[in-house]
Amino acid sequence: MALDKGFPFPLNSRTILVTGAASGIGRAAVLMALAGGAKVAAVDIDEPLLASLREEANADDEHLHTTAMDVTDIKTVPVVLGEIEQRLGVIDGLVCSAGVTFESPVLEITPGLWDRVIQLNLSGTFFVVQAVLRSLIAAELPGSIVTISSALGVSGRVNGTHYSASKAGVIGLTRSLALEVASKGIRVNCVAPGGVETPLMQRVLEANPTAAAQGLARIPLGRFGQPDDLASTICFLLSDLSGWTTGQTLHVNGGSLLM
Repeated sequence: MALDKGFPFPLNSRTILVTGAASGIGRAAVLMALAGGAKVAAVDIDEPLLASLREEANADDEHLHTTAMDVTDIKTVPVVLGEIEQRLGVIDGLVCSAGVTFESPVLEITPGLWDRVIQLNLSGTFFVVQAVLRSLIAAELPGSIVTISSALGVSGRVNGTHYSASKAGVIGLTRSLALEVASKGIRVNCVAPGGVETPLMQRVLEANPTAAAQGLARIPLGRFGQPDDLASTICFLLSDLSGWTTGQTLHVNGGSLLM
């Protein structure tokens, strides 16, 4: 996405970290934040996809830094964030987009599978936020944090108990964080997507081929979302245009929860 004079979300004062940045919503958020003038650190476990993101973005090293990071490795996260801040400055914008899901009937969810989904979607979000908050509060700077939940964190889903539980947890986490850090000038909001055409969604549809038609029938606006639909909401929340918004969950789903 190329920046033009009419870009609605000015982010030129922000240093933004995006997790799960190599694909889907995270990738779109990186590209849109760069278009808004931000300095962006894009982290993911998929290094080849990160390399393709850098090529697509065509941004200089002063505006885009890509590096591998596993959000569940709580010992490594602060180290990587410290390296990012040495390059780009204190992180004052965060998008927690790293996530995973698996189709699994409730009686087939093993402790290992449960732990993997909860650790990545919920614990990974928390510990990255915690590390960013440490730097922001120490620097006495305001900031904006955006977590990513899901419509399924509200509605639930058959064969997705672990995923829905993790995403419901993100909503509660967001509210509590917003209350705790508001006095520091730090805002925390959540975006809850509906059905968005990402690689993650594609894997779900491949496991359940009838789900696409069923899902589309439940969307009043008549189409699945695109990553840019979510990226624009994320960039709004990162920008000063949402300066009096905190503790909120924005449901971006084409109206599917109305059904």
